Amino acid sequence: MAFNSHTNEGTSFHPAAALSRMASATAAKAGKFVHALQTARMVSVLTNMSDQQLKQIGITRSEIGQYAQKLTAK
Repeated sequence: MAFNSHTNEGTSFHPAAALSRMASATAAKAGKFVHALQTARMVSVLTNMSDQQLKQIGITRSEIGQYAQKLTAK
């Protein structure tokens, strides 16, 4: 059985284009995953700081999440 690269509507399937789109989508998801890991690590580091250390960098414990997002923003 031969592979038919044409659909019923007359448009053709382009494997290279499909592979490129799939690679782009995968890269985007990987980037989001890495960013989430970086943010989680930053939250962990900041959470382990004392209140005095947090005060020295100008944040409070309740601002750790926002501050971690800011630090890891692209």
